Order: sequence, then structure tokens, then C-alpha cells
Amino acid sequence: MLQYVLRRGGILRSIVIRSYSSQHTSIESKYEEKKRLYNSSTSRAVVSNRTVFCNMEMSLKYTSVYGFDFDFTLIQYTSEVLKFLYDESKKRMVDKLSYPSDIKHMKYDPDFVIRGLHLDIRHGLLMKMDAYHHIQLGSVYRGHESLSSDEVIKIYNGTHVPLYIMDDHMHREGNPRNLVHFLDSFSVPEVALFADISDYLYNNNIPFDPEYLYMDVESTIKEVHTSEVIHKAIITDPDRYIEDMSKVAKFLDKLKTSGKKLFLLTNSPFWFVDKGMRHVTKSNDWRELFDVIVCSARKPTFYSEVNRPFRSINVDTNVPRWERATQLKHGSEFVYQQGNIKEFIKLTDWSGSDVLYIGDHVYSDLTDPTLHLGWKTVAIIPELETEIIKSNCTSYKENLASLLALESVLNENQDSEIEQQWKRERARLRKILKETYNPHFGSIFRTERGPTYFSRRLMRFASLYTSSVSNFLNLSLDHAFYSRRSSLPHEPDINFDS
Repeated sequence: MLQYVLRRGGILRSIVIRSYSSQHTSIESKYEEKKRLYNSSTSRAVVSNRTVFCNMEMSLKYTSVYGFDFDFTLIQYTSEVLKFLYDESKKRMVDKLSYPSDIKHMKYDPDFVIRGLHLDIRHGLLMKMDAYHHIQLGSVYRGHESLSSDEVIKIYNGTHVPLYIMDDHMHREGNPRNLVHFLDSFSVPEVALFADISDYLYNNNIPFDPEYLYMDVESTIKEVHTSEVIHKAIITDPDRYIEDMSKVAKFLDKLKTSGKKLFLLTNSPFWFVDKGMRHVTKSNDWRELFDVIVCSARKPTFYSEVNRPFRSINVDTNVPRWERATQLKHGSEFVYQQGNIKEFIKLTDWSGSDVLYIGDHVYSDLTDPTLHLGWKTVAIIPELETEIIKSNCTSYKENLASLLALESVLNENQDSEIEQQWKRERARLRKILKETYNPHFGSIFRTERGPTYFSRRLMRFASLYTSSVSNFLNLSLDHAFYSRRSSLPHEPDINFDS
């Protein structure tokens, strides 16, 4: 009987082994077949980094008014501007706030952090969040040290972060806001400085409170902006700090000659805008392009406060006039500051979907116009250009095809005995794709599981998005944008693009 049991056990084992081997071969075959199919599609897919991408169907034909922000919209800055902001801020941290003198010798690393990250100011952790408020494991840093998945899960009791402590727009009275979202390009050196200083303090066993460090970095960065030292540096050497914007100037001229109304609405002071636009347009008469010019607008409060009147500026002295502005005259005659959206609409009669406003800050520039005004909006995301170039690489597309094929096979074979082995391979491919963009945080737009929190905001508040205003130049002013119809989870998965 014992021999029979052993013999029977041996037979069963051999059957299991043969079944496992057969199953593995079958799944492997399906995987290779799907990989060839996906490779065929992805290898032909090339995206132009000059494309204007559509979140919401719209047509320029019905747009009669174009509004523009200034910084990172009408002008794009070189990386030298972000380096200047970092360097000037670190010096002030030492000289004014008595931080260790070694901090002055830190070097700005533009490749460590990315736009769109969250900072947990209580724990001093920098992280990337997905669209559903989950932390992307493998992208959480204390200083320059990556935290393990187990450490992150222990701190947050999982990966989900409640909305009320992470979202500026849903902050409820009395609840703490632990996480700060860094949305615009100017925030990148701020995040980098926090990471560098905290890393130094940790490594040198210097006790500090991360929230105090955040407050010091934030106030110092703001001081550099408001002191206008960065503005003066840019104007002193515009070729060093400003990208070639000649195509933007041509687009503005195209709009004007086509009879469109143009307005400039920016938080920057007029004297800086004036010198910047002279450089961009190569003309002292750039104000002729704009029907209305509003500087020092203080967005986003421009959209919410109703008691701040417009004041005209003496363009020769840059001093506000005393008399109340009761109308908004052409930009060639008058320039205005402050004001509010209610009075702006009343004095211009520009409202609703006739208006297309273009800016780079998803919250300050685009949220209120989208939610409350019915304007169409465009987000300018300079980083998009580099990300598209990387995603067009052959190696990236090959790894993406492998991942898509593997996930399809996994979905169809969830009870297989080799499922864990395939999941490990999926993790490897995900890591490769992430590191294509940035070795620490990956893409601005995507996490391993789906869109980032930044992407969610971008899709919600921007009708269109692109890397530069100049990308509109070659489009007809009657151009219609059609959003891509993608399959919902419960619908047939049909992709005619491939």
C-alpha cells in the first residue's frame, strides 16, 4: 500500500510537472504572439512633439478672443532661470536664515525631481501620486534616499492618501493639509532645494522639522520672486535666459491680422513684461498686438475677488495713475494692473466659449476659467516635448509592447501556477519604462498603474494642451480638435489607430 501511494504520488507529480510545462509553453506562445501584434502597432506609432492635444472637442473657428499668460507661455525660459532661482534661494537660506554654510555649495540637479510631485510636509517625504490619490511605490524619497514599499505602507497604513489632506481646492476648515502639490515649472527648483537641504540635514544628523524647512524654502523662493532680482537677471541677459520665441510672435501677428481680439493677463509686473515682449517680438510696438493688457493681476484671486478695481499704469514711469479706470482701452494706449474678472467681463463683454485662455499653471491660470467662466483653455507644458521624444524611441516602444502583451496574458491566465513569475517580469518592465523618463519619479503624466494626479488635473481643467504656444502657428484658425475616443472598461476594446 505504501509503495502504491508513493507510486501514485510520483505519477501525480509527473502529471503536474507535465501540465505545468505544457501550460507554461502555451502561455509563452500566447505572449510572443501578442507581443508581435503590439510591436507591429507601437513601432508605427510616432507622435510629433509639436502636436496640440485635445481633452475636449472644440473648434478655433468659434474662438474670437485669445487670452495669454506671460511666464512659460508667451515666453519660455531656459534651464538657466531655474538654476538661478535655486542658487539665489540657497544663498538666502544661509545668509538670512542661518542654515549651514555648506548649503551654499550645493549644485542644482535638474534631473532629480520632476513637475507635479507632492511633498508631505509633516514627514518630509517627496512623492508621486496617481489620479486616485495612491502613492506610487518606488517613487517616495526622504532627501535623496528612496523609501522601500514596506516603509511607505507602514507610514500611511497603505498607499491611499485622503483627499482633504492633499488637495488645495478641497481643503476643509480645521483639517490639516499635509501634502503640497507642485504644479508649475517654477516649482521644480523649490522641490529640488527642499530635497537637497533635507538630505544634508539627515546625513549630518542635524535635527530639524520638515514643516519648518518647507516654510523656509517656500518663503525664500517667494522672496526671490517678489524682490524682482530674478526679473532683473533675465532682462539683463535675455539671450541666456529666454528661449527663441520668434514663432510665438508670428502666431500673435497671425491672430491680429485675422481680426481676433487679444488680451494679456499676467501676474508679472509691467516693466518686466515690456522688456520681455520687446525681446520676443523684436519690436518696441508690441502693445499694438493686444486689445487689453493687465499686469500684476494676482491670479488666482483675480478670479475670486470682486472689490479690486483696475488701475491704469503710466508706462513711462511704471507708476499707477490715481483716477479710477472705468473702461479698458487698447493696449497701445493703456496698460492696467490688478482688477477682477467680474469687472473685466463687464468692460470687455468677452465671455463664455468665445474666449480661449492660454497659460502654464493648471490651478492659477486655468481652473476658474474652466469651472466658473466657461472659457476654453490651453495648458502649456514645456516638459511634454522631451517626454514625447523619449516615448518615440524604439527601445521604449519595444518594452511597452512587451508590457502590454504580458498584462493581456496575465489577465487571461490568473489561476496559472506561473502567475507570480509573470508579475515579476511585469514589475521589471514597468521599472524600465519609468526610468526612461526619470530614474527617480518617472513620467510627469503617468504612474505604473495609470495617470498621475497632475494628469488628472490637466485633463480636467485644460481643453487643449501642448508644449509651446508656437505649435498653433501652422494650424488653421478654423481648425477643429477632436478628442480621442477610448474604450471604457465595460466596452469592446477597439483601437482603429493601430
